[in-house]
Amino acid sequence: MASFSNLKLAPALLQSLQDLNYHTPTPIQESTIPLLLRGQDVAGQAETGSGKTAAYGLPLLHTVDQQLQQVQALVVVPTRELAVQVRQELKQYGKRITGLKISAFYGGHAFSQERASLAHPPQVLVATPGRLTDHINRQTIDLSHVQQLVLDEADKLLEMGFEEELDQVIASLPGKRQTVLFSATMPDDVKELISNSLKHPQFIKATAHALPDQVKLVGIKVPHTGKKEVLIKLLRHLPPAGAVVFTNTRAAADELSTGLQAAGMAAKSLHGGMEQQDRDKTMTLFRNGTTQVLVATDLAARGLDIAALQHIIHYELPIDAAAYLHRSGRTGRAGKSGTVYTLASPRDEQQLRDWEQVRMDEWLKADAFTNAAAPAATAPATAFATLHISGGRRDKLSPRDIVGALIAEAGLQAAQIGKIEVQDRISFVAVPAHLSQDIVDKLREGKIKGRRYKINLVK
Repeated sequence: MASFSNLKLAPALLQSLQDLNYHTPTPIQESTIPLLLRGQDVAGQAETGSGKTAAYGLPLLHTVDQQLQQVQALVVVPTRELAVQVRQELKQYGKRITGLKISAFYGGHAFSQERASLAHPPQVLVATPGRLTDHINRQTIDLSHVQQLVLDEADKLLEMGFEEELDQVIASLPGKRQTVLFSATMPDDVKELISNSLKHPQFIKATAHALPDQVKLVGIKVPHTGKKEVLIKLLRHLPPAGAVVFTNTRAAADELSTGLQAAGMAAKSLHGGMEQQDRDKTMTLFRNGTTQVLVATDLAARGLDIAALQHIIHYELPIDAAAYLHRSGRTGRAGKSGTVYTLASPRDEQQLRDWEQVRMDEWLKADAFTNAAAPAATAPATAFATLHISGGRRDKLSPRDIVGALIAEAGLQAAQIGKIEVQDRISFVAVPAHLSQDIVDKLREGKIKGRRYKINLVK
């Protein structure tokens, strides 16, 4: 059994991996990392959950020169959500590298802030194609020092129509560089991109259509009508640790989340028809436990990385087995266990059996949860509300400062405080819902790190 210590990575990276309890590389990591450390171009076919971000990210961070304040590594991704996720993951791996700066540029984010940050450029930049070409056209970014280019989720980049932007980005880079491409599928346009962009690439393929062994797939046989009632019973049976319910359309996601709210559940929808700031807010509430059920379209199947996510529910079957596995791969990450439930009508059941790549570990009847004791009923979780604070990293705020204020000003105990997210200009913190308004009032009267900030409840 291989270990990360055998892969000749920098000691700072190995220490970060140990901090994260990552000991054994996934197959895609074990195959890719040595090739990239030798400077070779790599084209990888890897599905969601295979560990591809670490597969390209660890060699990238190993190679970067932290003494040189220039963009040296460029990671191009299709969506804002994935840009934020990849930046966060790379920051975790590189947290022990002194002087390392990692940034993410994307639409919906103030261009002026990004331009100002380039006065001290990051060594690693994660960006969406549209925002990156915007910087190139305005000549606000210097890419002449880029030594590594990563095209992540290349099939999605092309599917979303970014071919021209990719051509422009690649034309702006030095000819002498290392190029890495990862894609879940390998249609002809991706193969053409590999041919045009990579030099003598090594091809790597993770096990196709495979979910980790620790992910259990459970089918629930339901009649053509009554799916919503079965879903509500299932959700009441599950521990309230956060579940993602997948639908096929925006309308279905909105309708179902409204129905779950009417049943007394902390549910919200997530789909491409929402404004970016609303999507960001929904994800914040879900990550910190204020929202416990996320009803999502396939927008969330890629780039949704919630460390504690234990349950995926297919309320509606997607179009094909690959999409089903993409959705299902959001759980069972980093060696953790997870369960995928599928509400299957007779027609759905036949479709699942036709998908040879999908193995169902267990089939249950629709009434399986009717009389079962719900774990949530025996050990109710704290209901959280989320506070919005009008200050962040640029105001020198840290999670420790926020915890200190909640204890000193609002009288909370540390154990009562939920997840804290500190962003550039704003911060969010989960607090007990029944105390939330009192906490807001006390923080408004008091100070955080010697300053007054606007404090509001996130609705």
